[in-house]
Amino acid sequence: MLRIRPFALAALTLLAVSACKKKEPAADAAKIEAPAPPPPPVVMTTLELGRHLGANKRVTDTTSVFAPRDTFYLAVVTENTPAGANLTAKWTFQTGQLVDSTMQAVAAPEAASPVSVTEFHLVKPKGWPAGKYKVDLMLDGVSKGTRDFEVKKK
Repeated sequence: MLRIRPFALAALTLLAVSACKKKEPAADAAKIEAPAPPPPPVVMTTLELGRHLGANKRVTDTTSVFAPRDTFYLAVVTENTPAGANLTAKWTFQTGQLVDSTMQAVAAPEAASPVSVTEFHLVKPKGWPAGKYKVDLMLDGVSKGTRDFEVKKK
């Protein structure tokens, strides 16, 4: 018969109890930072169409009716747009004919603000044909709005 000495039995019992004991988390685990919150969503706040721009690239006289020799200005106001984002303005005539398609990087935001103003314009020195037009705006290939307008002879 196997005889275990009392000292050995006590040591085995202590070893078994300590092996079952729950381990405390390491001090480094408390230093793990919570994940950063997701960036705020990109918001297209305004599509302004008109004949003139101010110093801040905003349209100063919004309109949907132009004269044949007017320049078409489109100001696109966005918030929280990530660096490297691109806006595309696709201008079409009433027949569906493509007049122009221009892509450009979103303008840098204003100082201490998440707001950006990106400007597009079209000019035709000999004048635009009378009729209905449309400009479609896309942000990185995703449609963000449309403006319908018209050219009328005076």
